[in-house]
Amino acid sequence: AKDKSEKIFALAFVKLMRYDGTTLRDGEHDLIVYKAEAKKLEDASTYLSLPSTKIELEEKGHSATGKSMQNLGSCTISKDSFQISTLVCSTKLTQNVDLLGLLKWRSNTNLLQQNLKQLMKVDGGEVVKFLQDTLDALFNIMMENSESETFDTLVFDALVFIIGLIADRKFQHFNPVLETYIKKHFSATLAYTKLTKVLKTYVDNAEK
Repeated sequence: AKDKSEKIFALAFVKLMRYDGTTLRDGEHDLIVYKAEAKKLEDASTYLSLPSTKIELEEKGHSATGKSMQNLGSCTISKDSFQISTLVCSTKLTQNVDLLGLLKWRSNTNLLQQNLKQLMKVDGGEVVKFLQDTLDALFNIMMENSESETFDTLVFDALVFIIGLIADRKFQHFNPVLETYIKKHFSATLAYTKLTKVLKTYVDNAEK
């Protein structure tokens, strides 16, 4: 009964997923505080289309400072500020757009070559979290393009990169995951013909 007399005075929110399908970046975020006018903000659809952070506000061409009382649609921005710090832990959602592009490679095969090259620039910690999914993607790319050799060298390089990562002391505890993958999940039985060909090319050109 006591709480019923307490009115919502302000609201801040954050979107956990970004427009490109990746998750919210780790770190600090300056959230916009909206003034709660009447019962407007009790309906989530009123504010979910609005920017949630000051960076997002600036990207949309508004000033985060100065006009702090500006009106966005039906909601007024308060002078107050609210900061949160986030750390996303997930084995299904990634913060890295290049890794996401590789894991969902079938949805845009035009970017496949670029995604394979970019994989080797992705933070190792992000790659090892998605170890099985990444290895599955690499072998599927190779086997579903069995008639062509377009991606073979890039897939080979990516596999070497991943094995190199797990050999690193920092990620040694992921070694059992790799072992389990080899014993139980690996199913690209004909990949060896393509991989051996790339290996032979590298050995033949070792001096270069």
